[in-house]
Amino acid sequence: MTVAIGINGLGRIGRSVTRIVASASNPGVQIAAVNDIASTDKLAYGLRRDSVRGAFPGTVTASGDYLVVNDHTIRTFHHERPERIPWADEGVDVVIEATGRFRAGAAARSHITHGGARKVVISASADDPDAFLVVGANDQSYNPAMHDVVSPASCGVNALTVMAKVLLDRFGLRSVNTSVMLAAQGWQRVQDSLVGNSREDPRLGRSTGESIIPHNYVVGDLVRVALPEIGEMRYSYYCVPTPIGSLAELSGQTGRPVTADEVNRAMAEAAAGPLRGILAYDPDPTVSIDVKNNPASCLFDPSGTQTTADGGVTVRGWFDNEWGFSSRLLDLARLVGERLPVPSSRVTWSVA
Repeated sequence: MTVAIGINGLGRIGRSVTRIVASASNPGVQIAAVNDIASTDKLAYGLRRDSVRGAFPGTVTASGDYLVVNDHTIRTFHHERPERIPWADEGVDVVIEATGRFRAGAAARSHITHGGARKVVISASADDPDAFLVVGANDQSYNPAMHDVVSPASCGVNALTVMAKVLLDRFGLRSVNTSVMLAAQGWQRVQDSLVGNSREDPRLGRSTGESIIPHNYVVGDLVRVALPEIGEMRYSYYCVPTPIGSLAELSGQTGRPVTADEVNRAMAEAAAGPLRGILAYDPDPTVSIDVKNNPASCLFDPSGTQTTADGGVTVRGWFDNEWGFSSRLLDLARLVGERLPVPSSRVTWSVA
């Protein structure tokens, strides 16, 4: 089955999703339509040229109200509000909400109630979705009858969760502390700016390239939503001046004393087995740029593993905060699209 998807917002995540689909031999999804306030010509240019990813591996042109990507036509809309986008006209089953503006479950749901889509995947730690689904951890809890608007949390939560999942399943895990160093974000500024920020903290408007900036608004404890057995946890996030490639570290107490070799072996086995494609393992000494274009949620770094005699453990993993997360968005789009209930909204949708 091929799932027809729409993308609202062709920014960093939306373009990554498009590139991944275009480069896959059998992606299981087809992009039927996109919505962005930029013109179709500008959307085509943004796909062809990317300062981080490089030139598009194929062809992208604009033709009227369509993008033509490797000879595949994609309808383009240019509406500011999600309730105005006629997804049903293009047969869209699943919308990836990637603007960063419509993170609330109620706002994202208008893609269904007004646009005629059948499911929505929000590309962020959403506010009040029907479910948070972290692929490789709790995605099997998806209920198509109850979960219309879902969120995979965030790129950092995904990286932390897959490492926590292995530790929890193999050794037990509690008293968790996490820290994420997040590569530069699209909303950050080259020069200091004290207006136009989405949060009250003035530090988030400081120059991207000059400082490590604490980001206290990331919902880091969503790890325990996917893995409630770990209980309460503490977390911290920092935006760092690197263009791509982020770092996640997790510490906690295992159920029994373990060695670093045991932990690394467990991670390697999970990466080669049940978490293949979600968790990756690289024995080479790694820095942030090495994870560029890696589709895994987490590239585990065995050199960062530490243990103590009383059961303490620390692990480290890298992640491409755009490419890996976009890959998980597509995983969820396939999951919810392939298990769609018989639709009734197909004939009752209406544009506001």
